[in-house]
Amino acid sequence: MDASSAQRLWGEHAYLDMCRRILDQGAYRKPDDEEGRYEAFAQPLKFDLRDNKLPLLTTKRMQWKSLAVEMLWFISGSSKIDLLHENNVKIWDIWANEENDVGPLYGYMWRNWWVDPNLVDVNGGRTEIDQLAQVMTTLKERPEARSHVITAWRPDWLKAMSIKPCHVYLQFYRVGDEVSLLLTQRSCDTFLGVPFNIAQYSLLCHLVAHQLGCTAGEFTWMGGDVHIYENHVDQVREQLTREVKQPPKLKIHRTPEGIDGYRFDDFEIEGYEYAQGLKGAISAQGTPKAGTDIDKLRTVKKA
Repeated sequence: MDASSAQRLWGEHAYLDMCRRILDQGAYRKPDDEEGRYEAFAQPLKFDLRDNKLPLLTTKRMQWKSLAVEMLWFISGSSKIDLLHENNVKIWDIWANEENDVGPLYGYMWRNWWVDPNLVDVNGGRTEIDQLAQVMTTLKERPEARSHVITAWRPDWLKAMSIKPCHVYLQFYRVGDEVSLLLTQRSCDTFLGVPFNIAQYSLLCHLVAHQLGCTAGEFTWMGGDVHIYENHVDQVREQLTREVKQPPKLKIHRTPEGIDGYRFDDFEIEGYEYAQGLKGAISAQGTPKAGTDIDKLRTVKKA
C-alpha cells in the first residue's frame, strides 16, 4: 500500500469516504421483513489517539454520555442494564427483558467467560475467566505478547442473547509506553452504530493505557458487513456535505485502583466542535427482550 492510499484510511475523512463508497458502489440488499441496505465488506479505518485525541465525529453531534456510559457498562461485565439507567441512558431498553437483562453478551463475556467443565483442571481450577483482567495483566507483565485478546463471540451462547454481538474481537498491542487497539466488528450500522463504536473503543484504549501508566497510540477499526440502511441515506448524504473539524481531546481526572473503577464524571471532553445532530431510526436486529436472565442461567450446570 502506498503512502497516499494508507493516509486515506485515517480519521473522520476516511469514515466519510467509506460512507460515500457504500452509497455509490455498495451492493443493495432487501431481506424479507428487514430494512433495505447498501453494503460493503471488510472495510478498515484508523484513528490517531496520541496527545489524548478522541475520535468523536464532528460532522454530526455525537451523544458522548451515552457512548461513554455504554462502555463503562461493558467494562462492568453486567448483563443487566441497571448501570445505564442509573445514568439515564436508555439505548438498550429495546433489547432488555422484564428483568432488565439482555443476556450474556459483550461485557459479560469479557468478564465472566464460563470454562468448559472438562477444562477446569487445565485452567488451574478456574470455572470463569475474566478476559479483560487477564489482558490488563499480560499488557503489564508481558507487553511483547501477541495474545492480548478479548472475544465476545461464543456460538453456543448466541440463543441466550437478545442480539448477536456485533463488535466481537479486541486485540491490544503495546510497544514501550504506548498502547493501541484493534477492534473487529462483524456487523456495522454505519450511520448510527459505527460512530459510537469508534469513539467508545477509542475511550477503552485510553482507559487501558491510563491504568497502565501509558498513553494511547492508535485505534484500528475493521468492519466486516458494513452497511447503510435505506432509511439513513438522506442523513448520510447530508453529513457528507459538512466540514470536518479537529477531534476533541479526552481528559481523565483520576486514576482508580482498577479498570472497572472509572465513572462518567471522571471524563472531560475538551474542544469538541460539531455540526447539528442527525437523527435516524434504529433497526432492531436480533431478538429484542429475549435475552436469558443470567441469574436463571446460573441455576443450570455450566456448559
